[in-house]
Amino acid sequence: MSQDSHGPAPVTIIVNTRPHPWEAKEITFEQVVELAYPGQPPTEQDTYTVRYSRGHDGHGAGTLTAGHSVPVKKGMVFDVYRTSRS
Repeated sequence: MSQDSHGPAPVTIIVNTRPHPWEAKEITFEQVVELAYPGQPPTEQDTYTVRYSRGHDGHGAGTLTAGHSVPVKKGMVFDVYRTSRS
């Protein structure tokens, strides 16, 4: 498999204990939620909390909020929690 100029080679990130290949240098809150709950668009009753660990220096662990992104690193772990108001 050859390396081309279309961007970085994919790295494996972990979302809710499942591995996912990721090619971009960053990942957004919305992209992490989609990986965690594919095909389940959020409703007004749903609130998501995204926590990450094993990130880059200075961004090793934290919470990702809507509209924001974080640099991705091989082996980075994301935990996505969905809370639904009834």
